[in-house]
Amino acid sequence: MYQSQYFVDKTTDTFADTLMAYGVASLLDRLLRDNIGQRTVRITDMGSAFAINLEARIEEGFEELDWFCDLPFIETRSKKPPEGWLGQVLNYDRQRNRNADYFAARKQLPKEALRPGATVDEYPQLGQVNALKPRPDWQIIAQINQMQSITAYSQVLDAWFECRDCFADLLQTLLALFATAPNDLDAATAAWKSLKKARGIQAKDTATPVQVLNPAMGKGLNRAKADGATRLGNPDSFWPLEYLKFWGMREAGIPRVVQATQGGGRGPRDRKTYVLHPVNLSLATHQRVYAAFNESMWAATAVKMDILAALRYADIYLAQWLTGQLDDARWGEEPGDHVSGLTAAFYKDMGSAVALLNLSEIALPRWMAVVDAEAGAQYRELLEEHRRVVSSLGERNADEYRLLTNYRDFLSGHNLAPFFEFCSAYSAPLMSRMERGQWAPRFLTTNLEVLIVAHDRKLEPILASPGFQNVARAIRLSTVRPQFFKAKNQKGPYDVRYGLGTDLMRKAAYPDRFIQALAEFMFAYNQENAQIHERYKGNPPVRRANITTDDIAQVTKLIDDYDAQTVGNLLVAYGYAREPREPEEQGADVGDESGDDSGDNDSAQDE
Repeated sequence: MYQSQYFVDKTTDTFADTLMAYGVASLLDRLLRDNIGQRTVRITDMGSAFAINLEARIEEGFEELDWFCDLPFIETRSKKPPEGWLGQVLNYDRQRNRNADYFAARKQLPKEALRPGATVDEYPQLGQVNALKPRPDWQIIAQINQMQSITAYSQVLDAWFECRDCFADLLQTLLALFATAPNDLDAATAAWKSLKKARGIQAKDTATPVQVLNPAMGKGLNRAKADGATRLGNPDSFWPLEYLKFWGMREAGIPRVVQATQGGGRGPRDRKTYVLHPVNLSLATHQRVYAAFNESMWAATAVKMDILAALRYADIYLAQWLTGQLDDARWGEEPGDHVSGLTAAFYKDMGSAVALLNLSEIALPRWMAVVDAEAGAQYRELLEEHRRVVSSLGERNADEYRLLTNYRDFLSGHNLAPFFEFCSAYSAPLMSRMERGQWAPRFLTTNLEVLIVAHDRKLEPILASPGFQNVARAIRLSTVRPQFFKAKNQKGPYDVRYGLGTDLMRKAAYPDRFIQALAEFMFAYNQENAQIHERYKGNPPVRRANITTDDIAQVTKLIDDYDAQTVGNLLVAYGYAREPREPEEQGADVGDESGDDSGDNDSAQDE
């Protein structure tokens, strides 16, 4: 049991195993810190188990420590800490009232004070408001209480406290349990029962594995013969395992209340819990990134929150990497080499209780190999650009919901096809919003090139073709560019071609029809140029370069060399994108984290 590597079996293939790994890593980290100081603790996914690798081995005698508990006891009207409790106590009602004061004070601030970058020097009242800010772990505490897990939580803390006089023996049992793979749970249970009998401990051997920690668990019945359902009850689990999972939830869990898709009224209190899935991650690196990530994750609608979680985590990881705060980061790697993504559990509000509706995985972007600081900064700009586009969408109708699911599929599948579907479908709401003068962010052409080439280098010759670039620019100058100026009451001489991107993509499945549609567009484009040139007697207020025969020949050859759908996808994506020299539409993010008081704020106040 005294070694430098420990193991946590994957017994459920859900985030329950991951929480256990974080809990065990935190326990081992505490043993090292209290005996020899800070040492590196690393969690590695081995496939069938997580390995916890230590920079320095656990030596005999390390378990001889005074009792400690890194989890606060949550005091409610019905749950009180045991007599003589030596750990932290959190009064739930008092903290909830403090949160209510915070959000009430926020509503009195001017909108400018709620924007990112606002300082106490500019808005002195911001300092008083921030002093009331909810605890970083409040969402976890609220989830435990609201999802009927407070009894199980109190039970395992009571049991942990009852072992204070034989704490070293309990730690020995846990070290032996995780010293081998597979974990010898039977031996650990037997050792605990012997300890319990010898010391007269009253704690139960098992605890209920609540769905907050064990999403696949639920009350049910499994009988060899289906002859009745009279013994329906909760499943059981060895209580120290549940204690370690609660510890792991505090280290890596991100529970949030899901915003309703329609405004007006409180709506259902659906919930999502995200847990970071480590691949090869030191605990110190994780703790630095997790703290910033937890603070930045505000509530959103279900699909949008999945996307923003992955984008936000990758961005924070890169930001801390580039400032030299992470021990793990090496040039040539990417965040996905250390954290594969987030496991998400969606809990549906059923009125008097919540029920697990879905378990899913959201991968981190895997197209960000950071070879140097310049590349890292460019990736951060790209992530921010994508976050702005996604934040501008909601789930108020089927079209926007489909857009978001396409983007989520692209993010998790390392596949460009859903991204091209997103770009094609996004062209319609983009033009509509621009026409109404609403905020409509676009992708940059330079960032699109980085993203596409990172996914598939075979597409690079298409993007490098002058003919392709000229035709894509012609699409841009016929759609988003004139629409942008029209919305500003600066209508130019050229007509806006609505539905061009949708029409091209509809015909891209049939090469002949696509070439015909593209040829019709290029002919109409050049014809309009000639008409405007003649109307203004050779001096139009805005000039557009014609599409040349060389451009047509190059694009036709690309269609032959690749296929119509690939070229069509890229033309539409580039055609509706923004060139670096173009101004970007200004506006506030729809549902942005900085100023939206309709989501997590209310949940933090009411729970």
